Amino acid sequence: MRVPGQHAESGRDQTALTFVRLALALANDYQIVYVIRIADDSYVEYAAEGSDKTLVRRSAGEDFYRDTVLNGRIQVMPEDQARFLTTLRKENVLAAVQDGATFTLQYRLINSGKPLWHSLKAVRGAGEDSQYVIIGVRNIDAEKRRTLAAEAERQRFAEIALALAGRYEAIYHVDLETGAYTEYSASAEYAELHCGNGGTDFFGDTQRNLPLQIYEEDLPMMQHAMQREELLSHLQENGSTMLNYRLLLDGRPQYVTLFAIRPKEDSAHIIIAVANVDAAVRREQEYRAALGTAIDMARRDALTGVKNKHAYTLAAEELDQQIADGSNPPFAVIVCDINGLKEVNDTQGHSAGDAFIQAACRLICVIFKHSPVYRIGGDEFAVLLKGEDYENRAALIAQLTETVKENSRCGGVTVAQGISLWESGKDSCMQDVFERADAAMYEDKREYKQRTAAASAPRKTE
Repeated sequence: MRVPGQHAESGRDQTALTFVRLALALANDYQIVYVIRIADDSYVEYAAEGSDKTLVRRSAGEDFYRDTVLNGRIQVMPEDQARFLTTLRKENVLAAVQDGATFTLQYRLINSGKPLWHSLKAVRGAGEDSQYVIIGVRNIDAEKRRTLAAEAERQRFAEIALALAGRYEAIYHVDLETGAYTEYSASAEYAELHCGNGGTDFFGDTQRNLPLQIYEEDLPMMQHAMQREELLSHLQENGSTMLNYRLLLDGRPQYVTLFAIRPKEDSAHIIIAVANVDAAVRREQEYRAALGTAIDMARRDALTGVKNKHAYTLAAEELDQQIADGSNPPFAVIVCDINGLKEVNDTQGHSAGDAFIQAACRLICVIFKHSPVYRIGGDEFAVLLKGEDYENRAALIAQLTETVKENSRCGGVTVAQGISLWESGKDSCMQDVFERADAAMYEDKREYKQRTAAASAPRKTE
C-alpha cells in the first residue's frame, strides 16, 4: 500500500539498502519505506518482503512531494486529505525531522473501495546520511479499529457513568484492604463530578459522622447497616445493596437512597453512591395521599360522611376471607334503622328528611365512636364492632337503648336496632351474622311501633 509510487524497478540498490538497514529501526515492522534525497526530492521505494522482512527496491521517482500530492488526492480518504497533504509538504517534513526528531501521521487509504488505516513515521539521517529523509509506512487498520472500538466503548460507558453520576449527591470509592476512600461530590453548577474529600478509615469515619448527619429516627438502622461486616455480608450475598433513609440537609430531613456495589472485576474496592430522592418521595407521598383521599371519598356517604354501602361490601369481603382462613377476630354486627323518616319526608320535605338522617347518624357515631359506621340504605346503618367496642357491646347497646327512649319522650330522632355476634363453627360468612342482626332490628322496630301506637291511642273514660 503506497501513495507516492511512480516507477517500478527490479534489482537492488545496495548502497541505499545498506543505508536503510542501518538508519531505520522503524523499518522492522513497516511494509513500505521511502528514502528521499533532500537535494532534489528524488526517492526510492522499498518493500519489506519475506519472513526476515528484507527490504527490496520496488520503485523510484523524481519528486516525492509532487507524487504524494497527485496520488494522495486519489488514494487518501477525502476527510484525511487536507491534513495528509499539509503534513507532507516538503517544508513541513524537513522542519519536523530536524535535529534528529521524528514525526508520525495516521490516515486512511482507499483500497478496493474500503478505507484502511495507515501510519507513517519520518526521520532524517544523521552524519553522512543527513541528505536523506526516510519515511516508513505500515497498515494499522486492524489495531486502529480495535482502538477506536475500545475508545467508543469507553466513551459510551463514560457517558452512562456521567449520566448516572449526575443524580448522586456523592460517590465514594473505598479500598477494602486499607479502608482508604475518595469522595466525589456532585457540583450543581457544572453537573459533573469533582474530587472531594477522602480519608484512611471509611467505616470509622462513617460511624462518627452518622449521628451528625442522619435523621434520628433512621440513625439506629444506618449505624447497623453501615458496619463493615454487615455491609460486606449483604454485598457478598446479593452483589449490591440499597438503603433508604433521611439525611439532614439544609436544616431539614430529606429522603436519600444509598446504593453500594462491589465490582466483579475489582473485588478489593466497593463503590457507594448517595442520591437525593426527596422531591420524588414527597411527590409520591402527595400522590398516595391524593389517591387515598379519592378512594376514601368514593367509599363515603356524601350526606352523612360515614362509610357507604361499597365500603361495607369491601369490609364484608375482607372478613369473609379471614373467616375462611381462620384468622378473623371476634366481631358483632349492629343494624340500625331510622324510625319515622317517611313521615318527615312526607310532611316536612326531603331537606328536613336529610337533616333527620344526619341526626340519626350522629346518634349512632357518638355511641360507637371506636367502630366503623356504614350507611347501607336510605334509612339503614350498620356498625361493625371489634376490639374495645366488641368487649363493651352490652354497655353500648344499653346506652343506645336509653338514648332512643329519651329521644322518643322529647320528640328527637330514634332508631330501631338489632345486634348479632359471629359464632365460630356456625357462621360461614359475615352475611350470616348480618341477617340475624337485621331480623333483630325489625323485631325491635315492630315493638317500637306498638309502643308508639299504644302511647298515642286515646284513653277510655269511665
